[in-house]
Amino acid sequence: MTGDGPGRDDRRKSADRVAAALATVGNWMFAPATRRRIMAASGLEMSLGDYTLLAQVSLHGPVRLSVLAGLMEVDKSTLSPPAKRLETRGFIERRPDPADARAQLVSVTREGRLAIRELWKARAEAVAALMSDWEPADIEHLAEGLGAFAEAIKKNS
Repeated sequence: MTGDGPGRDDRRKSADRVAAALATVGNWMFAPATRRRIMAASGLEMSLGDYTLLAQVSLHGPVRLSVLAGLMEVDKSTLSPPAKRLETRGFIERRPDPADARAQLVSVTREGRLAIRELWKARAEAVAALMSDWEPADIEHLAEGLGAFAEAIKKNS
């Protein structure tokens, strides 16, 4: 079979369905209302900007705020206020960059990791609520497929 046969059309249609579903999932996950619900369920009072910055520092830290600003495609000045609030709460800390003593690296503290754990737990509970009437095997199948998809993203990034 050549690359242009019916199998290719089926794969393309399936890929289109996956892309559409991922767009819906992404819109739900990053919608302000969803993020507010997750934060409320976590018991943490935190602005959406603080939540986003804490998550990014946990992913990329220790890191300079200027590097995070580039990754997040925002001006560094927009990260300074939430960084100060997170530092005041003890969720992140600043240390001199060993490569350049004039610069600082931010990283998540133990307290910040505990906060993230509560946020992730609340997020998992929100996702579980959406699948409350699903069969366990269907949830497992989705988890396996998404896990494989996540690995493909990591491999190709």
